[in-house]
Amino acid sequence: MSKFITVLGTTYEIVFVDEKEEPRIKGKDGFVDKTQCKIYITKYNEESGFKNWKQYEAEIMRHEIIHAFMIESGLDNNWQHPNEFGQDETTIDWFAIQWHKINKIFLNLGI
Repeated sequence: MSKFITVLGTTYEIVFVDEKEEPRIKGKDGFVDKTQCKIYITKYNEESGFKNWKQYEAEIMRHEIIHAFMIESGLDNNWQHPNEFGQDETTIDWFAIQWHKINKIFLNLGI
């Protein structure tokens, strides 16, 4: 079952898949394909060994949705991973400006 969200004006499809359906998911909990505007999430269920698999699935979805926002904001290619600790003001500003839009999606999805 797919879900659809709008990320800064771009529609993304959230697809729940296993390795047979999407080989690129192998070894991952999820990923974003920006060329197709799809968010792939690994299918989990009671048999997956997670006691709270729905909670874990929600965490993965939030993580991948943030990636989609980074992509649509144009920050995905400019992201730096500094070796020192501290706050990147660009990141803080981005979250401050975009958070209400992200939170609306999370609330609509019940995650």
